[in-house]
Amino acid sequence: MKMPEVLKRGYVQTIIMIAVVIVAVLLFWYGLRFVLRTEYPILAVASESMEPVLYKGDLIVIEGIQNVSDIYVATKDADPPGDILVYQGPTQLIVHRAIDKRIGTDGKTVFIIHGDNNGEGANEHVHESKIIGKYTGFKVPWLGNIALAFQETETKVAFIALWIIILILIEAAPFVMEKLKGGKDEASLYK
Repeated sequence: MKMPEVLKRGYVQTIIMIAVVIVAVLLFWYGLRFVLRTEYPILAVASESMEPVLYKGDLIVIEGIQNVSDIYVATKDADPPGDILVYQGPTQLIVHRAIDKRIGTDGKTVFIIHGDNNGEGANEHVHESKIIGKYTGFKVPWLGNIALAFQETETKVAFIALWIIILILIEAAPFVMEKLKGGKDEASLYK
């Protein structure tokens, strides 16, 4: 079989389309990482700790920090308020505001970080090496809920299974339609 004939087949075109989409998504993701200078350029807000500025499920854009001295520290009520930082917590990335900073015993900066919606005394001390980036001010409300739903293994498996079923149905539909159409033609010959 010649290459042009192979490329005309529906399943080959579907495989090519899937490959193009995967490559486009990867280029977009790695392009964002390069442009924003951070490993995590997009993040879903996972808690209510930054309300009313950021809500659980908001998808936010993060930019990397080249120099920690560029981080502005101030309380949420200051004008302007301090930068909202993303940092590595014990088990996940956390989004809170930098309200103060100090020099640690190692000579590096330690940020005092607080969630806008957290109670008094809920400050955390975060070493500069744990800072991932800062919030750019760009967010998409609710879209992060999709990413949060995919943290559960069952959701991931169900989503992949759904897409496999959809692809099979898309591929099988022309054959089924052809069989149904062919069956009607044969039935009409015997009338």
